[in-house]
Amino acid sequence: MRKEGLAGAVRYVLATYSEFSLVALLTLYFTNMASQQVLADSSIAFIVISYSTFLALGFHNGAIRDGAISSTVEGKERILRLEVWFSAVIALLLMLAAFICRERFYLMAGLFIGGVNHLKTACQTVFRLLGMDMHLNTLNVTWAGTFFVSFGLVLWLFKGHALEIQFFGAWSFAAFVVVFSFFVYCWRKLNISSNDRSEDIKLFWKVLSASKYMFLMASGLVVVLTSDRLVLNVLGAVERVRADFQYIDVLTNIYFLGMTSVLYYFTPGLLKRFSGENAADGDFQSMMIKYTGYLSGVMMVFVLAIMVFLQLVGRFDWALVEILVSMLLLKTMLICLGFVCNFYLAQRLEKVLAVAYLGLMVVGLGLSFVFGRLFTGTSFIVFLPLLNALLVGALVAVLFKRIRVQGSHEKSTCIN
Repeated sequence: MRKEGLAGAVRYVLATYSEFSLVALLTLYFTNMASQQVLADSSIAFIVISYSTFLALGFHNGAIRDGAISSTVEGKERILRLEVWFSAVIALLLMLAAFICRERFYLMAGLFIGGVNHLKTACQTVFRLLGMDMHLNTLNVTWAGTFFVSFGLVLWLFKGHALEIQFFGAWSFAAFVVVFSFFVYCWRKLNISSNDRSEDIKLFWKVLSASKYMFLMASGLVVVLTSDRLVLNVLGAVERVRADFQYIDVLTNIYFLGMTSVLYYFTPGLLKRFSGENAADGDFQSMMIKYTGYLSGVMMVFVLAIMVFLQLVGRFDWALVEILVSMLLLKTMLICLGFVCNFYLAQRLEKVLAVAYLGLMVVGLGLSFVFGRLFTGTSFIVFLPLLNALLVGALVAVLFKRIRVQGSHEKSTCIN
């Protein structure tokens, strides 16, 4: 079983990085070819895509959690049916909003892609919880491959169109065509039309109610990840600064999304592993320390790789490097926080995490606006993400220390 699990993990990692490699190549092309104005304005689309996840109200995460610990296949499939239904409704609302906002291109693109992403999340949840790894990997690689091919064709066939229309148009087309096909497959496989509506409504509200803390966590994560560009847009920072932050965010997302996808894959197994009474022993602590060391090494390699890349494309600038290091530290701390969160979720301590994330969101956003008002227009603005990196690091230390204290208490209790 261990060998099969390792082989599955390796296949998933390879598929995930194939997906991100293709998307990263396209995004890097866009960010390097787009003008400063387009790059600055396009940050609105990326922010909308991120904030559209709020509409899930934490239900996606709640479905994963309850499905992973469900004792029966029937119970797991009932939760997955609700996940598919709910995602379809949210996607429809976002796509209608995109149609209404069709006069504002970046807002329209962000809303439409955000809607498709909800459908993709539903498919990924179904495949993960049903152990359909091949389908999961195929979905991830196929949509990225279609994006790659369609963008190339658009560049060739529609040379007179603006780059932003070509890029977001190809993204929207590829994501919708591929994801919708997989979504229909999931719909049919789960035989959704045969649901017991009254029982499902009760289960839906139960999962949604239990997901309120997960919603606060997801909201806090999105706000912390996007607060720098949100603050710069609200405060009206100069075009060059907004463009630089968006450019580096695209680069660092290659690292962040890759690492979080690996963590995402192992989440159901980690939830089971750390749900026991003796979960706070040295097993989790040693694992956390070991993987933090690995993650630090990957981050340093990534910094060097991006510096070389900036040199090759002729965009090397020490201000960009300072933003790069600040953003990577923030995203590394968030990955560590996600790892610690698995322990608390397994122990059903969502309330503790929700309070922590809510505090992080409020304090982080507040300090970011203060920092932005003080230093927008100065060279110190490049350290805006570092502020949240320090806050997240402090939160990780506090939560990890609490686990160590709990583990020590359990051991002393056993000895006595």
